[in-house]
Amino acid sequence: MEFVFECGYCGADCVVWGEPVVSWWTQKYRVDDFNCWNCGELCAPHDPPWTEA
Repeated sequence: MEFVFECGYCGADCVVWGEPVVSWWTQKYRVDDFNCWNCGELCAPHDPPWTEA
């Protein structure tokens, strides 16, 4: 599933793929650090809940 995160450096919206994590009681996702498409800086995702793209 894709999520939208705001870059902490330039403020651009970045769409990032969330990897599904196997869990029998709820649907969870893992999002790793990502590079901003606009400025190229490495960004860390904030804690859930996340906004779906």
